[in-house]
Amino acid sequence: MKKAILCLLLLSALALSAQTVYNLDSCKAMAKENNLTLQNKKLEIERARQTQKEVFTKYFPTVSAIGVGFKMSDYMVDMDYSLGTVKLPFFNYILPSIQLPSIPMQMLDGGLMGGVTAVQPVFAGLRIVRGNQLAKLGVQAAELQAQMSENEVDAMVENYYWQIVALQEKLRTIETLDKQLARVSEDVDAAVGAGVVNRNSQLQVQLKRQELLSGKVRVQNGIRTYKLLLKQYAQIPEADFEIAADTLLMPDPPTVYYVEASEGASRRVEAQLLDLQVNAAEKQTQMEIGKNLPQVAVGAGYSAYYMHVNADNTADNHFGMVFGTVTVPITDWWGGGHAIKKSRLAEQIARNERESNMQLLAVQTQQNWNELDEAYNQLLISQKSIDLAKENLRMQQDYFDAGTATLSNLLDAQSMYQQSMDGFTEAYVNYQVKKYTYLQNTGR
Repeated sequence: MKKAILCLLLLSALALSAQTVYNLDSCKAMAKENNLTLQNKKLEIERARQTQKEVFTKYFPTVSAIGVGFKMSDYMVDMDYSLGTVKLPFFNYILPSIQLPSIPMQMLDGGLMGGVTAVQPVFAGLRIVRGNQLAKLGVQAAELQAQMSENEVDAMVENYYWQIVALQEKLRTIETLDKQLARVSEDVDAAVGAGVVNRNSQLQVQLKRQELLSGKVRVQNGIRTYKLLLKQYAQIPEADFEIAADTLLMPDPPTVYYVEASEGASRRVEAQLLDLQVNAAEKQTQMEIGKNLPQVAVGAGYSAYYMHVNADNTADNHFGMVFGTVTVPITDWWGGGHAIKKSRLAEQIARNERESNMQLLAVQTQQNWNELDEAYNQLLISQKSIDLAKENLRMQQDYFDAGTATLSNLLDAQSMYQQSMDGFTEAYVNYQVKKYTYLQNTGR
């Protein structure tokens, strides 16, 4: 039985040592590569590029071919052609006239026709040019939207990662305090055995250890939950993995990252998308103007035919041609003028929306900075609290060992130390998340 337990413990230790360890950068890299939302965004970019290539073909001639073959149930022309009556003036009394015979006429019961035509647009109101420009804007918009989705995935990975780090730090604090309580429990047990203190002290220590055990279970469940979320977002292949986290050292102050709110807003992906929307609205107006301009095209064609005229005759020929066309949309000018005005109004709406949204982005950027600055101040306060709580715990432990402090004072000091450590961990993680948000929302 002991050997079986020893083997089980050894296998468990080997399994733990074999777990893959991920840091923040590796999690983000896997998310960018494998996240299903980002994969769809990459497909959207490819769709936009295919649209751009499709529109580019409008610069080239339009080539069309047609072929017709037909066979009729009867001749198209099927008749007897009468030659009429011929009068004979010299034989008026004997044979005044002669009825000429009718000639049967049959014509066209089948044939083949075919032709090829190529038309090259010379001028189409610049609609082909504007269409290609709009298609290029579509690719840029798809790329920016993919960047926004990538930023969102990065932010979620960042948040889940730091939540796991925070819970792991809380778990270490609980384990440290439990070890301290284990030593205190030994001292209390010895004191109870010697009759120095009553059994109530033992119960206090046991209750405190149970409280720590309950907190440990909650923290472990939290770690498992956030790992599942991180696994889904980053598409981590392993069923179980570990998160690498260094000691939580005080970070740089936020002043090293500060930029003016308006400048930070102008760097954002959203600002670039707003610029694209205005640009696209302007191109749409130019497209509407182009619809009311003349269209010029040149072309060339080649045709051939073969006809079965009748049982004795056939006809065939082939020929080429060149041509030019000029199309002027005269009756469309009336409605086209209103369409252009409507498109210009859409332009102004896009400009107004850009201005309004840029102001909101600047406000949000300033708010992000305020939150980052507040998070750093909270981190400084929590760091000071740790120093005070650690010193208080040390003094209470010395007093307890010397017999000049009660067990309750020592347990209270441990609780205060745990709260200060947890507060620092939460403040540290909050600062890291706020810093990432601020950098992301200022285009960095």
